[in-house]
Amino acid sequence: MVATMKFRNSCSPLYAKGRIAVVICVLVVMLATLSGCGVKRYGLPVDAEGEVKVMDFEAIRYYGDTAPENLKDSLERWYERYSKATHGKKITMLSLSGGGANGAFGAGFLVGWTSTMTRPQFDMVTGVSTGALFAPFAFLGPGYDAVIKLLYTSYSTDMLVERRSIGYALSGDSIYSTRLMRQVMETFYSDKLIDAIAEEHRKGRMLIIGTTNLDEMRPVYWDIGAIAEYGTPEAYQLVRDVILASAAIPVAFPPVYIKVRNNGYEYDEMHVDGGVTNQVFSYPPSIRLRDELKKMGEERDVELYVIRNDALRSKRTIVAPRIADIASRSLMGLIRNQGIGDLYRIYYTAKRDDVSFHLAVIPPEVDQKSDEMFSPEYMKKLFEIGRSKAMGEKPWLKDLPHDLMRGAF
Repeated sequence: MVATMKFRNSCSPLYAKGRIAVVICVLVVMLATLSGCGVKRYGLPVDAEGEVKVMDFEAIRYYGDTAPENLKDSLERWYERYSKATHGKKITMLSLSGGGANGAFGAGFLVGWTSTMTRPQFDMVTGVSTGALFAPFAFLGPGYDAVIKLLYTSYSTDMLVERRSIGYALSGDSIYSTRLMRQVMETFYSDKLIDAIAEEHRKGRMLIIGTTNLDEMRPVYWDIGAIAEYGTPEAYQLVRDVILASAAIPVAFPPVYIKVRNNGYEYDEMHVDGGVTNQVFSYPPSIRLRDELKKMGEERDVELYVIRNDALRSKRTIVAPRIADIASRSLMGLIRNQGIGDLYRIYYTAKRDDVSFHLAVIPPEVDQKSDEMFSPEYMKKLFEIGRSKAMGEKPWLKDLPHDLMRGAF
């Protein structure tokens, strides 16, 4: 989620996100002239050796750019649970991308999909950034559609964040406070809801949320069900912290500091928006999924559904010869093209592993505008576009055309 910032000629939350990045660049220059006197932290030393564990937890996460350690044992434990709870159906996966307020499209798409009576129960759901916010509800099923709609059509940005003083912004870790957002999260991601996630995890289903470890500059994938199974106040809070971290745009929002232990000492890791490293993800390409399933005697079909909360195509505009406009347009392109690269990686990994691929994106002809990062009116319109798309004749792309970036599909 992103803070309220109004700009002329802004055509989407993605554009406004680029404008926030301009503010970030200015702050970086200003900070270079100031001495450090802001937030104190106890970061893990760069030369630290040995295992790093999240405080009081075991086997709850792995880096997204490599195969998990003890992959064989992890898959066997998963399959033992999964095979006991399922019989004869396909294995289905859902990946939800970043996109800020454009997440309203994916939220509406899920609700519309429910109406078609074809929405499956997903065996694995992954989410990053805005996708992380509604991934838990997508994971738990259509019974939470009303919650998804409420989340994406009722909140304006000033109900979620507060602007900090200029002094804090220059010496602290963010422009905005997420105190209000944390209060909202206590309601939406209650202990009871997290217990429900744990119950589904025991059946072999998986909910994975992606963050970025900014110290390492690597994607981290968190097994939310494994955390939820602990059933402690610390586990409930860690689930909420991971979801918040996944949506925490650097500098605009404060990072989330995760406590870890190394060689008997306590430190913290700095986690921010998962979109910094992945706009959308499924399983790591280093895992040859079909081969691993065959080793366990699993021959069922696998289907992967990806909802990309973006239109993919950049519309032509005349960029003003000003630093702010040039930087905004460039950064918007960086974000969008990173997401397209993620889609191609997922697509070709799925093809390699004989996984059926399905992609939903915001239709290229959509021309909704918003002058605020989280405008309820904008999100209501996009929610309905998503709902209608899911109920239409061709809701999914099953192949990625070579001219995907031009939206020619």
